[in-house]
Amino acid sequence: MSRTSTILLLAPAMLLIGVAFLLPFLLLVLAGFWSQPPGSWIVDPTFTLKNYARIATDAYYVTAFARTIWLSLFTVAICLLLGFPVARWIASRRPLHSFLAITMLLPLVAGALLQTLGLVNLLSLLGVVNGALKSLGLIDSSIRFLGTELGILIGLVQAFLPLMVLPLATVLAKLPKELEQAAMSLGAPRLAVWRRVILPLSVPGILAGSVLVFCAALTSFVTPQVLGQGKIPTFATIAYQQAALVLDWPFASALAVSLLVILGVALVIFAGIRRFALRRHGVAT
Repeated sequence: MSRTSTILLLAPAMLLIGVAFLLPFLLLVLAGFWSQPPGSWIVDPTFTLKNYARIATDAYYVTAFARTIWLSLFTVAICLLLGFPVARWIASRRPLHSFLAITMLLPLVAGALLQTLGLVNLLSLLGVVNGALKSLGLIDSSIRFLGTELGILIGLVQAFLPLMVLPLATVLAKLPKELEQAAMSLGAPRLAVWRRVILPLSVPGILAGSVLVFCAALTSFVTPQVLGQGKIPTFATIAYQQAALVLDWPFASALAVSLLVILGVALVIFAGIRRFALRRHGVAT
């Protein structure tokens, strides 16, 4: 196939990407440097850094930024702790591996809104969780989950746990069983086998799942908005409020671009951690 034919075949797709993605993205970046006078819907296209200065200096937005980061990191940590045993179990059921992987994906297919609304019923003051804890005698009065950071964290873990389990299960399924048997035959206890053999070889899956969960939690909007009940602002919910309620599009654009920058920095950090971890454990990149 000639070069001209290749270009002609790719032209419609490239045009679609340019019109549907690149142009709106460039407009988003450009709008972040515009301004909108208070009480007015007229956008001033004069170049300014006021929006970014406001994000960096206002304690409200700095706190929301810190909250978004720590919620994302805690989500990664909890998903890893809960997901590793599940991934190990799925990987050990090789005939059912594909079926179990599809089962893990089903909650993602249903969408974040349905899952979050289900959690609202479970975590409410009169919900199933509080009712079960009271029946077991563990608590005397209902625990408030909704409208708290704890409730949001539970929702994020429930929503994005499959993103941690699937990469881990894929990596663990490829490990030969003979590795564990060989290590144990040499006198290594199970904990040492897990620490010296299984864990180093599962580093690619751990890092891949961590990146997926962190990015998803960082940019999540539905779960913090619904479970937080508008009381716990995160970067994504603030950007929505500024765009849909306040109608300050330049500031909302600056918030969105800031979130993308944070996401890019996080990906660079994860890439560095991945490179270091793989070299540390002698795994080929």
